[in-house]
Amino acid sequence: MTGRILIGTDEAGYGPNLGPLTVAATAWHLPDGVEPLDLWEELKSVLTSAPERGDQRLFVADSKKVFSSGEGLESLEVAVLAFLTLINVDTASIDQVCRAISMPTQVAPFSHAYQAEPWNTTPGLTLPVDSSEDHISEWVATLNAELAKRGIRLLGIRARVMFPEEFNQLVAQTDSKGVVLSNATLQLVRDLADACAADAELSEKATLVVCDKHGGRNRYDELISQHFDDQFVFRLEESREKSRYRMGSMDFCFRTKAEEFLPVALASMVAKYTREVLMHQFNHFWATHIPGLKPTQGYPLDAKRFREDITPRIQSLNIPMEQLWRSR
Repeated sequence: MTGRILIGTDEAGYGPNLGPLTVAATAWHLPDGVEPLDLWEELKSVLTSAPERGDQRLFVADSKKVFSSGEGLESLEVAVLAFLTLINVDTASIDQVCRAISMPTQVAPFSHAYQAEPWNTTPGLTLPVDSSEDHISEWVATLNAELAKRGIRLLGIRARVMFPEEFNQLVAQTDSKGVVLSNATLQLVRDLADACAADAELSEKATLVVCDKHGGRNRYDELISQHFDDQFVFRLEESREKSRYRMGSMDFCFRTKAEEFLPVALASMVAKYTREVLMHQFNHFWATHIPGLKPTQGYPLDAKRFREDITPRIQSLNIPMEQLWRSR
């Protein structure tokens, strides 16, 4: 097998005060002659990042373009569950999905943190929420056929779900939520890179890692080295738009508009979808205790309104504020 590996990462929920921060990564194998940005062209018969009226292709792009809170989860859901099913992830419920795509070292911690939250049930919310299993199955068959035809493989999907209590603890340890995000991102990259290295057919492949830039941060070489056993990292370029590094057979690129790369766009959608479904459970829990309560997505202004609305019940339900409210 020739070609190279491409890993893309993105997050959802970095800004909110309520709900989890979710970070996701996807890994792909590209055949010889296919450049990372060529994936859209290679798969243009089945995927689009800019659908036109009546477009029947699958919409894959930055989750902010795909998802609108007033329009439901279907657009996000069809693509995310189709790609997850493609790599044999059990998509029966949200907790099963999150366990399946958590890093092997994080499966138990995820389950513990998930079950510790009063609003999370086991089994979790049944999937799909707004789409249908038949519709998703049709897309699985379509994607499988087109990827095979083009010699492109989706190797894996990973996600890191941090609920408020763990998020607050990590922020307290590092005094920076940016560092928390960066650490989670590189943990996912390392996990997928190790999985590829363990595969005899993939172990010698050159790898390109593309990540969305983390806030105002421009320097990432020490961070990369820290998560890859202190290996030496060559600095190739550092600017506001792009920071590039080389470490052995791996190239890293942290850039703005990283969702222009298909693996990053899908990572963005996986992160957003898992977070939104978990927020559905969160809102359902509070609506059962306070009938008529307006749901929230957890972003700062509305989060404050929501906290005021639920304050009378927080103490009676004996819910610690650090389990509910993110410190930053």
